Amino acid sequence: MYVFLSAVSDFVAPQLEMLKLYHHESIEEFDSFGDYNMSKHLTLFGGSAPSLTRLVLSGVPVDWNQPWITSASNLTDLKLAFHLEFVCPSWVQFASILRGASALEKLSLCFSGPRDSPEWLIEPTPGSPADLDAPVQLLRVTKFTFAYHSQARAIGLLRKFYLPALKNLVLDFGHNGDYTELVHELAGPTTSLSLPFVEEQPRSLLSKLESLKIAGLPCRIKCILTLYGGLQDLTLLHLLLSYLTSFFLDILCTPCKLAGRGDVWLPRLATLYISGTFREQLRELVQKRRDAGVPLSSLYVKESCELEKEDVVWLKQNLKTFEYRGRRNW
Repeated sequence: MYVFLSAVSDFVAPQLEMLKLYHHESIEEFDSFGDYNMSKHLTLFGGSAPSLTRLVLSGVPVDWNQPWITSASNLTDLKLAFHLEFVCPSWVQFASILRGASALEKLSLCFSGPRDSPEWLIEPTPGSPADLDAPVQLLRVTKFTFAYHSQARAIGLLRKFYLPALKNLVLDFGHNGDYTELVHELAGPTTSLSLPFVEEQPRSLLSKLESLKIAGLPCRIKCILTLYGGLQDLTLLHLLLSYLTSFFLDILCTPCKLAGRGDVWLPRLATLYISGTFREQLRELVQKRRDAGVPLSSLYVKESCELEKEDVVWLKQNLKTFEYRGRRNW
């Protein structure tokens, strides 16, 4: 990787549109990126990559102050992944990158982001620099992938982001710990802007979501009710049930008893993706949602689900789209 970074140092790349760099090591070895201190002095692409639209840095740190990344005004897709604390950008550097990417539409933070620091983890205090307290305006971001952060860090980041256009959310926090407070943060009033003559109605990030993927979200059962209760506009749900309680699926064919939320959970849900093991209740799920007047139209099932042939035939007959990729492909 150092050889590559050296090769593109001071190398003009006016037509470069996509850069994806991966340092594949186990998580215990990420801190052994031995050439990091040497690579910090390298100025990639002569400091400018004006056509860059997609950037992935997975386990690969760079000098976060360089203009090719802090002034990427055409960047639409940014993924930062697997950066240990000592190679992460500071909050000021991180915020500068996001604020410089005015065209950003997709953001993925997977075990990466700003270094933990009191300057952004604590609540704003009177007299602190305004640029640190002000939320980062991600006005065009429609998809946000959020993975492998502690609950405190995840909540702290959410409170620093203004995401008015968010439609697609991916959550993956493994299967350990308790992310109950994060669910409440997602369901509560989202970060808003305090601007003259602008009054925003309090709403949650969940309220405008159209697509949600949950690959890992350890929390209490009541929190699943809170989560689903806020997803009134959701049309697509993807559940990785190998790391989730089956209640995430079971609830979809039970009556909703939350006040003001109608008679069924996720009333606009049309497409369901399921991967991982789960109890075989798909026919019941499809039948009950159809009987409730909120039928599924598409169902995609993957991985280690042993469906009988008659179940597959029935599901194909009762859904507009049904795809099954299990150990048996009828």
